[in-house]
Amino acid sequence: MEKTIKVGTRKSKLAVCQTELAIQMLQEKYPDKQFELCYITTEGDTNHSTDIKMIGGKGLFVKEIEQSLLDGKIDIAVHSLKDLLPQTPTGLVLSGIPKRASAFDCLITVKPLNDLADLPKGAKIGTSSIRRTAQLHHLRPDIEVVPIRGNLDTRIRKIADLNLFGIMVAESGLKRLNADTGDYYRFSLSDQILPASGQGALALESRADDDYINGIIHSIDDQDTRVSVRLERQLLAAFGGSCNFPVGSYAHVDGSTVTLHAMISSYDGQDWYEKTVSQAVDSAGNLGNEVASQLLNAGANKIIEEIEGSNTND
Repeated sequence: MEKTIKVGTRKSKLAVCQTELAIQMLQEKYPDKQFELCYITTEGDTNHSTDIKMIGGKGLFVKEIEQSLLDGKIDIAVHSLKDLLPQTPTGLVLSGIPKRASAFDCLITVKPLNDLADLPKGAKIGTSSIRRTAQLHHLRPDIEVVPIRGNLDTRIRKIADLNLFGIMVAESGLKRLNADTGDYYRFSLSDQILPASGQGALALESRADDDYINGIIHSIDDQDTRVSVRLERQLLAAFGGSCNFPVGSYAHVDGSTVTLHAMISSYDGQDWYEKTVSQAVDSAGNLGNEVASQLLNAGANKIIEEIEGSNTND
């Protein structure tokens, strides 16, 4: 009898939803295979500090899952790609990256918006992301950012609990959960805020030497998404690979061309560097590094030095 394929995930509602989506895609390709959900608790699920960068930053929600893969307790791990460090641990591989959902952020607000300029002066917006905070402050220095964490339902409740004008969340999570936002309004930030590296994409991770499992997973891989997120992750790696810097990026393939948009800034959004570059897909293998180098040479290296210095002093 063929063995059941064990698929590891966090216990959060969104993580389980995304894992079930991945299993559904695999099941459509391999209707005779048996898949089993395995729930794994990560440090990010048990440590509810609001300052993510102080308790591990990127990787906070994946280390225990990756260890379960390495130990052979599960066969596949399903992640939000934005939670992964740019360097995959030795012995593991990202064997499947399905077609990406929306990569962008949105605001859930108590009143409708047509633009960030419509936010009331001094409006309180909830987010714990330094990337989102920096970009908000760059565009609207008067905004008061209130740190919040928790699952989507918890964050939506905090709009009323903390008297917020709104919260900033990923569009992909809202859509995948078909979230009920009640009487609140949604405003897409696709034209104003750059997302995190890999945002909106799922990553199926497995052991590098498991050809059987890797072949199954590769059946749902989307090449355009893989090209795009690889460049975003390459750029992030060039900046140090963590979420300690306010870095946003978005790459997309259009025919034979790929375009990479990128930004890095100080925490307050006042020191700001951004770049947009397009290249032929066939010659863009190093585009993430090239754009990062251009930003660093333009002055972004000072931001990294200052942030690393302040974190060391802390």
